[in-house]
Amino acid sequence: MDLFRIFLVLIIFSIISLVPQAFAQISFGTPAEHASLKITIEENGDVHVIHVVKKNDKNVQVSLIPGTVENIEVKDVNGNAVQYAMSGDDILITLFPPKTNISIEYDLKDVLVLKNGVWTWNYLYTKSDHSEFILPDKVDLAFANDRPVHIMAADGLRCHGCQMVLEYVIDEPMIINEIEWEGQKFPVFIRTLDEIKSFSFDQPSRSLSFETTDGNRFITLVIPLELLWNPYEVYLDGEKFLKHEFSQNSTHVWLNIRPEAAGTIEIIGVSAVPEFSILFPLVLGIVMVVGFSIKNKINLR
Repeated sequence: MDLFRIFLVLIIFSIISLVPQAFAQISFGTPAEHASLKITIEENGDVHVIHVVKKNDKNVQVSLIPGTVENIEVKDVNGNAVQYAMSGDDILITLFPPKTNISIEYDLKDVLVLKNGVWTWNYLYTKSDHSEFILPDKVDLAFANDRPVHIMAADGLRCHGCQMVLEYVIDEPMIINEIEWEGQKFPVFIRTLDEIKSFSFDQPSRSLSFETTDGNRFITLVIPLELLWNPYEVYLDGEKFLKHEFSQNSTHVWLNIRPEAAGTIEIIGVSAVPEFSILFPLVLGIVMVVGFSIKNKINLR
């Protein structure tokens, strides 16, 4: 009887010692390769995600984007439902050898936060080469890690990698400040949730200045180049800080700043609207050309 018990214990011990090795050899699939990853954001902050996974001759696994996942649909290129397995708190989809590209669609909630008028998503997903974001129709300017992205001429924005803090404002207020000089009016547009006061233009110092009443707010200016030429230097209460110039064309430049605190903002350009009439240099140039031409004719004779 004692020998039998000893033998039984040895058998149980052997089985237990082999279990980790057996499980270590089990493979449920290799990481899936993405053909695309499209993320559509609704105005209310809800998100719809579509992974398109490339075909493979092995089982593949797809990690879904972290958040509250609902309404999962897995289909082939013809729209037919595909068998899959799902596991893990973070939700891992296992596809049995996909013979065609497979789409995985789902709704994602509780990822965007609305605070003080700004929608924010601390996004992290490195399982795809890039993530494509489609923002609400009312958004034409977004911020990726504080860098402005003008979406007016594009459908959305792409993040490679991808780790970023995505921020945007819906229906961002716009203020128009008109600078009058030599009988002309130069409108300067300001987009911000901050309150702007005491906006002014100083021609001798080649600068625009204004007061802000809040800190850590995005402020975007659309400045006429005819009024103040870039590049610009920007100061908060006399201290230089970071700015982004973007979307420049032949007449205007977009300038974005995010001061850490309320205070006096000063924007200095390389040149300002001339003190003389804008037509004066052109007229002076024509007179000089005609004068040289007449002088050369006299000398030739």
